[in-house]
Amino acid sequence: MRVYWVPNAISILRGLASIPVVLLLAPDTAIFALSLFTLAALTDAVDGPLARRLRATSALGAFLDPLADKVLVLGTLLALLGHDAVDAWVVAVIFGREVVATGLRGVAAGRGVSIEASAYGKAKTVFQAVAVAGLLLALAVPTAEIAAAAGVALAGAVALTVASGVDLVLRAPALLAVPARASAPLRADAR
Repeated sequence: MRVYWVPNAISILRGLASIPVVLLLAPDTAIFALSLFTLAALTDAVDGPLARRLRATSALGAFLDPLADKVLVLGTLLALLGHDAVDAWVVAVIFGREVVATGLRGVAAGRGVSIEASAYGKAKTVFQAVAVAGLLLALAVPTAEIAAAAGVALAGAVALTVASGVDLVLRAPALLAVPARASAPLRADAR
């Protein structure tokens, strides 16, 4: 039995997990939303290595993996915005950076270039997931200490989001100057 589809299925399920997370987002059910969000976010550490182990890496997988991260994080942030658990400008900064990164990734893909996530982009993704989990925990268990810890994690996520976005934009001209039929993937912060 071929299992080459499993890594992509994991990515798709991670993105789809944002739906029940959002539906469970209320103070009395936020702990369930947190549990599901955390489980979904942890699958990001599984799909890529599994695809490489199965020798099932693909352009579709390279597209789905970061897209699933963005859908999970941004979907949850938008729901948290509705509960006044996060400021609108924070969501706007993260959303704006992701639109720019996805746009650059699309332009690169059109030129036959794959922009893989760098360690910088992966750190940004982890910080965003930790910050969102902290905000969910603060909604479930509203204490000053948890709210402060979530605020620190969110500040770190916003700082990494901005820094990685600036880095990507500064490197974009060189990344996109590669001939259209480049065969080797370029490393860039596209997550």
